[in-house]
Amino acid sequence: MLSVAARCWAGECNGETMSPKKYAELVAQAEKAVSAVKDAELKRAAFEKVLDDLLSDGAPPREAAARASQKKQPAQPTKKRSSGPSGYVEELIDEGFFKKPKTISNVKAELANRGHHIPLTSLSGPLQNLCKRKRLRRHKAKTSSKKQTYNYSNW
Repeated sequence: MLSVAARCWAGECNGETMSPKKYAELVAQAEKAVSAVKDAELKRAAFEKVLDDLLSDGAPPREAAARASQKKQPAQPTKKRSSGPSGYVEELIDEGFFKKPKTISNVKAELANRGHHIPLTSLSGPLQNLCKRKRLRRHKAKTSSKKQTYNYSNW
């Protein structure tokens, strides 16, 4: 891959031809810019870099432009969400699933619809912890059977 300076020396610079006079002016500017550098290797590298920048008319080099575009991807503020039953139930809370009271079976069924097949015994603990943290409210359900059930709703 040829540098911008090499392409301009060959007669093509940014898709157009450059006059020898213009090229000589840019070389003189680059030499002046690196005149204070004492180390020969460093001076040569700096000269090439400055000349490339001058020849590209201030446009960033391809590599730098590619790196800049990679860095400038919009950062989405993502809250670290725990996975597992607690994280899945918190997603339901955030989406408003518990606006109306739901039983643990309703929660299990909704999670199964979303592809998370979790046994009831693994849901009871996380639901109780979310109630302790006041993310959910738990209350006894009025049923005709003697079996005690609880409903969970938003706090």
